[in-house]
Amino acid sequence: MQAGTVLDGRYRLIEPIGAGGFGQVWQAHDPRVDRLVAVKVLTSDGSADHDRQVARFTREAAVAGGLSHPHIVTVHDFGSAMHHGRPYAYLVMQLLPGKSLSAALEDAGPMPLSTALYTAACVADALDAAHEAGLTHRDIKPSNIMVQENGEATVVDFGITKGSDARHDITTTGVLIGTPAYMAPEALSGAFDFRSDLYSLGCVLFEMVTGRRPFTGAAWHLINQHLKEPPAPLRTLRPDAPVELERLVARLLAKDPAQRPGSADEVYDLLEEINDRHFGDAPAPSRGSDIASEVWLSPSEATDGAVIPMRLTAHQTCPDCATTGDETKVLDCSTCRGEGRVVAKRHTYKVRVPAGVKNGQKIRLRELGAPGKHGGAPGDLYVTVHVID
Repeated sequence: MQAGTVLDGRYRLIEPIGAGGFGQVWQAHDPRVDRLVAVKVLTSDGSADHDRQVARFTREAAVAGGLSHPHIVTVHDFGSAMHHGRPYAYLVMQLLPGKSLSAALEDAGPMPLSTALYTAACVADALDAAHEAGLTHRDIKPSNIMVQENGEATVVDFGITKGSDARHDITTTGVLIGTPAYMAPEALSGAFDFRSDLYSLGCVLFEMVTGRRPFTGAAWHLINQHLKEPPAPLRTLRPDAPVELERLVARLLAKDPAQRPGSADEVYDLLEEINDRHFGDAPAPSRGSDIASEVWLSPSEATDGAVIPMRLTAHQTCPDCATTGDETKVLDCSTCRGEGRVVAKRHTYKVRVPAGVKNGQKIRLRELGAPGKHGGAPGDLYVTVHVID
């Protein structure tokens, strides 16, 4: 593949932006909805292993495509075709801002503690959503986490995710699934569950705070460390880390899964609590709220796609009556006419509706919701489509 190649008659490759598991990742343009996307491409090398790699690609599309969460990459499309006589498969994803956490750590070393806590909380939040859906990621590591400068993080690469459905498991007997530097002891023998992801998150958090992995060395030495040796206490490598953070990392890296936190949601709460207690004067960025709205289309607009102006209105508490707590005064207020709130801001967006939408379909528009706080990303806008004759 090279710049300018058009995949499957639609996606024009612009430039390579990285390499994912079993494939190269390109920035590309999708003219059908006029947006930039990330496209992971797997080109056949003629090996017998190709079918298994395509199966992994297909699973990544099915698994990640079924999860809708602000900290999990959005999958737009999946397909396969021929290019210069060779078969290839491709996965089209949201083009994420920022860089991989592995690149960020390589460039800058240990992260500010509040940023590390927030990044880890984003990952814990994503894992909680995946675990609630019955899925275990199995390959949480810095290169599978995309981060922005403010620490906002998104989890990518669900290609080896394991679910309760047997169709979601492509483990090959005798093949190590995952990345040894970040794998839980039980995962090294193929016994994954959600607590294995928490161990991997502990490894990542340790590296964000200290600038080094909890265990290093050649493959089998590394595996022996995961199985038998305790990691260095966090504060011996980062003395300014809160003692509560050291305790949490120790729990995440417990050899016995039963000694780890009970859920990713619990980890998220603990990270938030530590951040609030020790870095309250500099609040961590927080994402804005999602907003729901509706749009009405003609059948031709639904079939062909359209750009629709959408006016959103933000409100604030009525300054003349709602702050008094007097319900009678609210009802009689001439400023807000009994609503208790007034218009604070109006903004009109031009919303691009893709071709082929159905009546009742909900479209997710990233970062068009309520603004974030302290530098956090805006929420998303969810638009329900109504097709009218």
